[in-house]
Formats: sequence, structure tokens, C-alpha cells
Amino acid sequence: MPDDVIRETAVTDERTPGGSRGLASQEFFFLLQRIDRLDEKLSGEIKRLDEKLSGEINRLDTRIERLDEKLTGEVKMMDGKLNNIRFWAIGAVVTLIAGFAGTIVTLALR
Repeated sequence: MPDDVIRETAVTDERTPGGSRGLASQEFFFLLQRIDRLDEKLSGEIKRLDEKLSGEINRLDTRIERLDEKLTGEVKMMDGKLNNIRFWAIGAVVTLIAGFAGTIVTLALR
């Protein structure tokens, strides 16, 4: 027999299909009511905590996104600086090679 049918039979003190009467005492009915009230209170507390934690998680997500954007900007800026240094170094090497080549050619033609 399903639990809800047993509970309803216990609450109303009706005769069960098997023929027995008085499935539960008044104390049992009182305990069922207490359990139901405690369940409602706990469910309410769980819902309240869930809402609070969801809010905290959303705030942390927002903060993480801001930090990610900031760090992404910093990485792009550093990448740009590295490219500038790389081009400067390449230019310096080419200039030195061209200078040495010019000096060698000048010395060779004398």
C-alpha cells in the first residue's frame, strides 16, 4: 500500500482494505504532524540558505569576470610591449648587420 494511503488511513482512523481498524494511535498522528511541521521549517531554512548562497555565488562570479577582464587587458598590454621589444631587437640586429656589411664593403673597396 502506498505511503500516502497509509498516512491518510492513519490520520482518519479508517478501516484498511485488509480489515484492520485503528492503524495508528493519536500519539502517532501527533508525531506525524510534528514531522510535517519540522519538514516545512527545514525546507524553508534550506530554501533561504539556497537563496543566500546563490546570491553570494553570483557576486563571486561577477567579481571573477571583472578580474578576468582586467587580467586579459594586462596580458594584451604586455603582449604589445613584447612585440615592440621584439621589433626593436630585430631592427637593431638588422642595423648592426647592415653597418658591419657597409664597413666591410667600404674596407674591401679601399
